[in-house]
Amino acid sequence: MAVAGAAWLLLPAGVGVLVWLDQRLRAMGRPDLVTTTGGAEIPFVLVAATASTVGVALALRRPRHPVGWLFLALGGVLLLSGGTQGYAAYGAVARPGRLPAADLVAIYADAGFIPWLVLVALILHLTPTGRPLSARWGRIALATAVAGGLWLLVGLVTTETMQPPFQSVTNPLLIGGPLGPLLVARRVLGLATGAGVVLAAVSLIVRFRRSVDVERRQLLWVAVAAVPLPVLMAASFAASYAGNNTAAGLAAATLIGLLAIGAGLAIGQYHLYDVEEILSRAVTYLLVSGLLAASYATVVIVVGQSLAGRTGRSQISAVLATLAAVAVTAPAYRKIQEGVDRRFSRRRFETLQVIRRYLRDPDPDVAVEEVLRRALGDPTLAVAYLVDDRRQWVSADGQPANPGNSFMAAVEVYRRGRPIARVTFDRGRAQPGLVRAAATAATAELDNAGLRAAVALQLVEVRQSRTRIAAAQFAERRTIERNLHDGAQQRLLALALQLRAVQLGGDEASLRQAISTGIDQLQAAVVELRELANGLHPAVLADGGLAAALDDVAARTPVPIKISAPDRRYPPDLEAAAWFIACEAMANAVKHAHPTTIAVDVSAPDGQLIVEVRDDGIGGAQPSGPGLRGIADRAEAFGGSLTVHTDPGTGTTIRALLHRRSPLSSGRRSVMIEGCVDVVAVRRFRCRSSRGSGSRRRRSSWRCGGICGSRCRTGMSRSCSRNAASKLIT
Repeated sequence: MAVAGAAWLLLPAGVGVLVWLDQRLRAMGRPDLVTTTGGAEIPFVLVAATASTVGVALALRRPRHPVGWLFLALGGVLLLSGGTQGYAAYGAVARPGRLPAADLVAIYADAGFIPWLVLVALILHLTPTGRPLSARWGRIALATAVAGGLWLLVGLVTTETMQPPFQSVTNPLLIGGPLGPLLVARRVLGLATGAGVVLAAVSLIVRFRRSVDVERRQLLWVAVAAVPLPVLMAASFAASYAGNNTAAGLAAATLIGLLAIGAGLAIGQYHLYDVEEILSRAVTYLLVSGLLAASYATVVIVVGQSLAGRTGRSQISAVLATLAAVAVTAPAYRKIQEGVDRRFSRRRFETLQVIRRYLRDPDPDVAVEEVLRRALGDPTLAVAYLVDDRRQWVSADGQPANPGNSFMAAVEVYRRGRPIARVTFDRGRAQPGLVRAAATAATAELDNAGLRAAVALQLVEVRQSRTRIAAAQFAERRTIERNLHDGAQQRLLALALQLRAVQLGGDEASLRQAISTGIDQLQAAVVELRELANGLHPAVLADGGLAAALDDVAARTPVPIKISAPDRRYPPDLEAAAWFIACEAMANAVKHAHPTTIAVDVSAPDGQLIVEVRDDGIGGAQPSGPGLRGIADRAEAFGGSLTVHTDPGTGTTIRALLHRRSPLSSGRRSVMIEGCVDVVAVRRFRCRSSRGSGSRRRRSSWRCGGICGSRCRTGMSRSCSRNAASKLIT
């Protein structure tokens, strides 16, 4: 760790030495020898910085991996190459003899490219695993290193005339005698080193062809860096041909820098699952750019020759070439992207093909979620849809979406700036970039599926509401049955036994007494039955309306209640629902909140009836509790809603909104059937009007086409509700 950090810190020190030397050369009037500004050595300083940074990062993260240390060595060698150039330029050319061993440094500077060439070959051999591809390739790597070292040594003792600007420097290491055999050996070693570099690149290609899964994706990072190779090489050759050494050096430096970054990302395994998409996009944009440039140049040349001698031909050529390039862009991009995906990102290509085939010919029996599972090869994949008005994620069947476990990743899909779906998948089976591409391709179908999921959510809530209402009705029936059994039934049974006993053996006085007692007991039974009936549906509600019924409840409640309700009448079913809601809310407040006062407000804006119950109790009401859930069901039965505002210690406000027209009536005469009290059920189970045989006065009757199948008299619901609980279906 310390060695890597120290080696990296030498980089700014070396650059500082170069800058100092260049300043001295400028002061001497020799700007042609400057290496760091305006010269061809600037790119090597940049590459040295890149290679050193990549080397330090790899050495710190994976200290046993040799490529990190090789990159550090490459950065040092490149910096040494620039440093020796500046040192020799100052001490051997500008001021001969002013610096020690300047002529020896000049000899090394003349052949300083050989070490970094060997290091590049070794890096290619060892990327990304840190080991050669095989023992044979390992021997080739060793032979390349040996050939490079011998090439450098032989060059030091056989170079007679060095490259500019050192052509005037005498080589102190030049050996005497005939140099023919050594010069031949020098050429052979140079060819062997160059061949070793080429074979190193070949080993990378062979490694890629043999690799699978993670290693293949690692090598793709190197391929991403190699995509601009043709452009950079062409730019380098063009700049060299034009005599612009700085531009040529920049192109070469960019090439080496990209390879360093690509190798670093490959070894670090950074974003491996996005590399295929990056490579595909890079190749596509490169090919599209080349095609556009070629089409532009072709049109300019053809039109220019056709309009030779005419005024304004250059402007016409440019306009036509631009139009041609624009016309070619979109179709060319699609075709090239498809071809590149087929070659470099086969899985992405096949995945998108599955999605596109489904979109072209959708199967109504196959959900888009199942198509995504097949395309991505992840049977655990799940799609959740956002219901906008609820801000709730649900599955395709309307059930609450499962958030998944820690091993699941998620990709959200947007359309027109709003989230419509969320795709959760196993990060070990599918790639995030591929999932995102597949979901984007299926955006329109996911949006449609989201609409169907919203409808399914409503159906689920309707079924749950019907189930709760049926259960509540059954519980009410059991309560009524128990009250009748324990009260009036027992009283009447006892009276019948007494009368039977008197009939069998009593005298006239006993008979008179029994009749008097029976009358009293019958009156008591009538009172008891009346009280029981009032508990189901108070007579004051039918006679005096909602305001009078609420006043009656307030008078019998132990907590002071303030009633604010308009003295007007509403449809009977709406009044009954509002009365039940208010009574249940007041009962809950008295039982659980321990308030000192309760306020009930009733208002009737356009087409609605609003019942609001407020208390100053302890608060903390639970909207999911059975009491409030029952109130919500009654409100929803009339197409309305229930809102609950509660905070501990500040009381509770319950606000129920009901539509003044029951959802069970839509202009046609119909009968409200308890158990069919939701919008969807009404659409399916509306009572159909039909003439039937009534009483002697031939009343109209309606046969229920819904869940009970019994006859319902106008304005009455009990004949249907008798069978609703037992015959309710979901």
